[in-house]
Amino acid sequence: GDQTPRGCRVRNPDNGTLHRFNQGALWIVEVTHMTASFSSLKEPTNRIVKQTLDSVLGNVSYSPKEVQNWVDTVSQAILDKMQDLSDGFKYVVTATILQRSNAGFHLSTTCYWDYNHDGSVTFRWENKSMHAIVTVLGIAI
Repeated sequence: GDQTPRGCRVRNPDNGTLHRFNQGALWIVEVTHMTASFSSLKEPTNRIVKQTLDSVLGNVSYSPKEVQNWVDTVSQAILDKMQDLSDGFKYVVTATILQRSNAGFHLSTTCYWDYNHDGSVTFRWENKSMHAIVTVLGIAI
């Protein structure tokens, strides 16, 4: 008798080929892994960041006692929404909140990645008492 498992599927992790065993025969179905470009997510990412910042910080004044909680809440909420938007990326979300003052602030992010698929969005938000800068990095899986 044929000992081939029936209804069993095995994916080759090296090339994505799906091997399907069905009634003793080996069927090979070529699966192409299409990685989306993060550039297609920039507009919805900007919307997500703005909506999150408006929701968390929109009606509050800067408070040193609350800043860490706000940063954590903003970062986690954006990360959760980005994962819902597309699971084809690993995400890094950074959030910085500064009290408004006459002091300068400069921020730079650099990385080595695949410009065809990976990308980033940096969003600046402010109200009367604070500035917030959020960066979302999307690295294709």
